[in-house]
Amino acid sequence: MKSLTKNLPQKLLAFALALFIWAIAPTPSKKGLTEVQLFIPVTYINAPKDLEMTSRPLESVSISVSASPRELPQVHPSNFQAVIDLENADPGTRKYRLRKSNIKTPKGVRIVAVTPDAAEITFEEAMEKELTIQPVLVGTPAKGFVLEKVSILPDKLKVHGPARILRTIDQLETRALNIEALNGEIEMFAQINWPDGIQPVPPTPDVLTARIQVGSEPINRRFDAIPIGLVNQVYVTRVNPKVFHIAIRGPKSLVENMNAEDIQAFIDLKNYRPGTYKIKSPTVRLRPEIQIQEVWPPIDLWVLNQKIYE
Repeated sequence: MKSLTKNLPQKLLAFALALFIWAIAPTPSKKGLTEVQLFIPVTYINAPKDLEMTSRPLESVSISVSASPRELPQVHPSNFQAVIDLENADPGTRKYRLRKSNIKTPKGVRIVAVTPDAAEITFEEAMEKELTIQPVLVGTPAKGFVLEKVSILPDKLKVHGPARILRTIDQLETRALNIEALNGEIEMFAQINWPDGIQPVPPTPDVLTARIQVGSEPINRRFDAIPIGLVNQVYVTRVNPKVFHIAIRGPKSLVENMNAEDIQAFIDLKNYRPGTYKIKSPTVRLRPEIQIQEVWPPIDLWVLNQKIYE
């Protein structure tokens, strides 16, 4: 009994292989012809562009052929092909018969049987659509940094697929992009997480690139008593108050090292004629990374009818 069960997996594999060889082995007939069983690929032609095949297609069929000793060397799966013409396809499920006439064969070889003899295919209305690409991120930047911008190049793709799916979506998502502990700008390859049945319309880009930018974590800061300058002054001018206060927000690496001298503020008097004015705030010059949150108080301006140079 032990001798029967010893190396059982190997024995079962050998038995299965023997059955396979027996199934495809040539079988001589009484007329001097040899019958052979083969598995051959199925090819679909004339697929309509406005329809999408949503069922799993039949990929191969089993055929039995008979051939004389002279044609027998041509009996190889690569010399046969089952062809299904989809030219008259309509939405819904349809059965396509696989007759002997659907099989391309070498000259002189006769088809005896085809199994299965039909392929059942389901079609749906198809469409093309341009979708934006949405990056999906995992992880968090390094301490003291925040995500500033993510760009995908190209940021859109034209796709083809079932209309019932494409009508419900406006974007494609990437596979997860890891930004854990990121502390600077980086570029990485991105891949699309394709929905079922959706494919890109050629020509497609060789690669998608994700450009990820992080910056210092923003902080708020207030500065008091910033002096106000006057430029393009033609008339004698009085201002009250002569200083203002400002609240700003920007990258920690910039804002925490700033001082009042880094903030330039002025009032341009070029277009002011003699009179009394109320100005909400002076013009303030700061680095573009820094945002002004608030400026106060408003400024009273008196332009006298007296030129400076008379």
